[in-house]
Amino acid sequence: MTRPIMQNTTSRSKAIFLYCIVSFFLFFEMAIQVSPSVMSSQLMHDLNIGTFGLGIMSGIYFYTYTAMQIPSGLLFDQYNPRIIITLSILTCVVGTLLFGLSQNFYTGSLARLLMGSGSAFAFVSVLVVTADLFKPKYFAAVTGITQMLAALGAMTGQMPISLLVVHVGWRNTLFILFGIGLVLAFAVWKLLKYEKNGFTAQKIPHQPNTKTNLKNILAHPQTWFIALYSCLLWAPMSTFTSLWGVPFLMNVYHFEQTKAAFLCSLMWLGLATASPLLGIISTAFKNRVFPLAISALIGAISFYFILKCNLPIFTVGLLLFLAGAACSGQALSFTVVKENNLSSAKGTAIAFNNMAVVISGALFQPLIGKLLESHKTNTTALYDIVNFKNALMIVLFAYIISFLIAVFFIKEPKQLS
Repeated sequence: MTRPIMQNTTSRSKAIFLYCIVSFFLFFEMAIQVSPSVMSSQLMHDLNIGTFGLGIMSGIYFYTYTAMQIPSGLLFDQYNPRIIITLSILTCVVGTLLFGLSQNFYTGSLARLLMGSGSAFAFVSVLVVTADLFKPKYFAAVTGITQMLAALGAMTGQMPISLLVVHVGWRNTLFILFGIGLVLAFAVWKLLKYEKNGFTAQKIPHQPNTKTNLKNILAHPQTWFIALYSCLLWAPMSTFTSLWGVPFLMNVYHFEQTKAAFLCSLMWLGLATASPLLGIISTAFKNRVFPLAISALIGAISFYFILKCNLPIFTVGLLLFLAGAACSGQALSFTVVKENNLSSAKGTAIAFNNMAVVISGALFQPLIGKLLESHKTNTTALYDIVNFKNALMIVLFAYIISFLIAVFFIKEPKQLS
């Protein structure tokens, strides 16, 4: 029986070109994922829903996103990425169109489910193509770059989309995104062509099958510790930045919507800046655990001051930048989980970790919405400032617990890529 080893016939320039094509899907997916954060008041008004309903409708995106993670990894380990990615983009854009046409909570939720189903393949697709086309020693650095691109996509879902919503409305904004998605699907279908198993074949005694790969991954304790760390460290991005950050800054700090959206986008900028640097540094010093721990600690300190102090806009922006940069440990976690599992199961291992990441949005977005609704003391106010701060303590605890997991439970991989 044969298995591929990392001696690829694809040229470096072509590999980079193909990587960029797939990365555009991730860029697009992140933009539509966080877009409800800059449409929150319009969605609540036009669809006649409250904060809990908004949290459910936005967070339900992550239900199908989460459910499709393991299937996406298994599919990528078995089939041509070109077909899988094209179909997933089409599913995503159909959901985007339906969301733009929605008239109530139910159609909006159905649209978000479709968007989540298609988007579930985006991050995994980039990492799988990276593992297919680049040498293992580059994986941590390229993963960091990938997270940077995801963050830039999310920034597109904050400031530019906020401006679009103001000028053309939230429905027309989604119709524009639908058109962009169609062009992207066509580009992937026409251009993403390479031999999935275009490596030199080497005889090995046994090639694990799909069921065995999944069993081995789930039986490894480090897989679960890394997944829990990833879930909690991504909670600030999926919960605060993707939904509740803009209304928090508008109601607690009294910033106007465009300024609040810009400040939230600084978390994505921090993530974009730190993710490739953290991957490069961890590889250069051959250490994974310390960067994971220090990232979470910086996040906890930064977010504590955001919640507990009344700060000028410049300081808030700086702290949000640092809080976002702290979440770059989540990007490095994909390298750690890959190094802790067999190369034949790389797609499944990456997908499982990504499933843990996106669960944070599914859990914490509606939870914070429920806390805001159930403890509101002023019936005339949409948000109660004190309770808003108390509800977002969940984000602070997520930073702290992820730090403890990195320090006490995650171990260095035996061999670094």
